[in-house]
Amino acid sequence: MTETSQNISSPFNSPVESGLRAAVLLYALYPAQATLQRLIIYDYLLVHSDDVPDGPPGLHPKTPYRSGELLVRRDTLHRGLLLYMSRGLTDELYRESGVAYVATERTGSFLDAMVSEYVHALRDRAEWVVDLFTSYSDSDLDTFVKEHLGEWGAEFEMDSVLWAEDVP
Repeated sequence: MTETSQNISSPFNSPVESGLRAAVLLYALYPAQATLQRLIIYDYLLVHSDDVPDGPPGLHPKTPYRSGELLVRRDTLHRGLLLYMSRGLTDELYRESGVAYVATERTGSFLDAMVSEYVHALRDRAEWVVDLFTSYSDSDLDTFVKEHLGEWGAEFEMDSVLWAEDVP
């Protein structure tokens, strides 16, 4: 690896990409707001919508143990929110119950300027996530995640058991 290639950051699973997904989610919620924890769960459901019973096709591939993504998203998503806040595309609100995030008046115009199929698909899934889960209390959303967590990525465990049986 050259010195130049070490300094180039990948946009995938970076604060740029996570922040974009958060902006899309916050715009779908607007004018409502969301805590970081809710955004982490929504972000997972946004890209792995096929993990929800009767959900639309997922935007990211089904990988083994993908439910672990919920544990590692916090820092990257928070850094993404800060990045998009620095551009006036999201905002941080201090409430009595804690910190929440919200889209700004600039978010929609920014997203409208993005014409990629991926962003269009993100916006569709964000509407779906918000329509399905916005009525869930934080406790109900946590319960939903806990009830399904063991399934998300577990299909690979069963596949490996089946493959092991085929080995002589």
